[in-house]
Amino acid sequence: MPDETRPSAEDDSRVSAVSAPGAQPSSVLPRALANTRSARPPMRWTDRLLPFVPALRGYDGQRFQSDLVAGLTVALFTIPQGMAYALIAGFPPAAGLATAVAASILGAAFGSSEFLVNGPTNAISVMLAANAALFAAQGDPVQAIILLTLFIGVVQCLAGFARVGTLTRFVSEPVLIGFTAGAGAYIVVNQLPAFLGMSRANIAQELWGLPLIKSAAFDLLRLLRSLDGINWPTASLALFTFVVVRAVQRLERGIGRRLPGPFIAVALATFIVWLLGLDHDGALHRVRVVRDIEPLTRHLPALHLPVIDLDVLRALLGPALAIGLMGSVEAIAIGKTLAVRAGHTFDASRQLVGEGLCNVGAALVGGFASSGSFSRTAVNYEAGAVTRMSCILSGVLVLGLVLLGAPLANMIPIAALAGTLVHIGLKLIDVARLRAVFGTTTADRTVLLATFGSVLFTEHLENALFVGIAVSIYYALRRAEGFKLRALYEGDDGALRELTDGELHRVSDILVLNLQGELFFAAADELQAELGRMLETGAKVIVLRVQEAYNMDATTGVAIAHVAEQARKRGGRLLICGVRSGMLGTLERAGLIEAIGKDAIFPAEREVLAATRAAIRYAHELVAQSQAAQAPF
Repeated sequence: MPDETRPSAEDDSRVSAVSAPGAQPSSVLPRALANTRSARPPMRWTDRLLPFVPALRGYDGQRFQSDLVAGLTVALFTIPQGMAYALIAGFPPAAGLATAVAASILGAAFGSSEFLVNGPTNAISVMLAANAALFAAQGDPVQAIILLTLFIGVVQCLAGFARVGTLTRFVSEPVLIGFTAGAGAYIVVNQLPAFLGMSRANIAQELWGLPLIKSAAFDLLRLLRSLDGINWPTASLALFTFVVVRAVQRLERGIGRRLPGPFIAVALATFIVWLLGLDHDGALHRVRVVRDIEPLTRHLPALHLPVIDLDVLRALLGPALAIGLMGSVEAIAIGKTLAVRAGHTFDASRQLVGEGLCNVGAALVGGFASSGSFSRTAVNYEAGAVTRMSCILSGVLVLGLVLLGAPLANMIPIAALAGTLVHIGLKLIDVARLRAVFGTTTADRTVLLATFGSVLFTEHLENALFVGIAVSIYYALRRAEGFKLRALYEGDDGALRELTDGELHRVSDILVLNLQGELFFAAADELQAELGRMLETGAKVIVLRVQEAYNMDATTGVAIAHVAEQARKRGGRLLICGVRSGMLGTLERAGLIEAIGKDAIFPAEREVLAATRAAIRYAHELVAQSQAAQAPF
């Protein structure tokens, strides 16, 4: 398989979340595995309520063995990633593992996707990190993020029960690509102090004497002014981890199979720390390890009940909506892609419920918000998973491995986790995809730059997502308000031919206009002005064909009626042909039939140009009557 079709094991970048209805998203998984899973029969209502139940019917030893191997493979990827993402979010590593366990089990049990692995992801962790920094001044940021996670879960569950899962497709591709690339840059900047062994307390807090806001761009500038505080042994260890992950990734391409690169790199770095005694308090070149933040213990995650404060909840509403939307888009995009390739059904709203329960569960064990992981899902599928039990088993195995190996995990150097995160952050900046979107349209280019720039310069990362969505909606409305009005004339042979603006002088008594596009209120003023301009051509009768126009509302109907009145005052007429039943109903309910004239409306017929021909014949009759009477009609 070509290298470019193999997603990186650490790359949590998402597949496209927005596609045309009915379109099949491009696969990020090997074609050889594309059709190895058979389609599922339609689910009963009990199976929809408990999606994991169908997977247990007929579950045998062979399936269990395949799911167990896939689950163990995923677990080896999850442990270092979960601990690393916890550091991004401002949590101790143990919280990342608890989040991974709860999310992978609950997501698989109650979501719609058969193979989607839930847990900590880079984009969500980055957004949480920004909010943790903001809540630090108001009290315990960890408790605020746990409450935020619970809030996100409740919002996602309610959205799923309300069946609004399909609305996530309105987050455009440039928004996702721009935000993902910005998140990659944020991760790199966020982890550089740990990568270089620098204490955050020793990093410059001001630039040019100004206390600028906290953002990726300004944080990088502050860091560059403080490079004299680099701890070279720590930086060397982080660089070693980074190089090993890259080397394993290159080896993957050579052997054509997945390897747990982060796990291998972190294990080697931990061995070096143990061998050289770099974790001892009296070591000459001591490096920080996991136990310095919060030691891992051989205990099951304890139940944690967040303290609910209404004032805090109001402050969390914006972040909850943004992070919940981002997580939902991320999970649904991956789930839809896998559903198409594996041949099973996918319900976006059901997946929303699953994502919500993941976050509720994570909050109850002291964890943080999660979503579907692109990298771990791809690993799960490629490792031969056959049912959603592989995801559940991966969560159980993570818990088992941590309980067994907690003393060793406490020796993992923070620099090693930073090295893997810098690698992940750089992988998220997909230059090829950025270049492709940048070269498409002005709208896509603007949305991409607005989202990416907002991530780098805003203090509240959820605002970056809202900025991207707002710019996307602006351009969508600009496109929606656009309509096409083509001028036609009837030749001597009776055929209709298109006129350019420079040929409008050829119009005699009858001008035919073909109107195409959406006819909602935003287009009303422009349409009225354009039709008014056509009255200046000197045509006595204008035939307006609306068979290719859609969704007329009252505002647009009133605009057309005003043009009809103007035409009458000039001694002419405006005829409307190809009027479908829905449009006719709008005109009737708006009381505009009389203003336009009953005789001037020609309903659409089955033959494409039948109504247009009838309107043109009537126009000729009106012109003939006018010429005979030499009076306005």
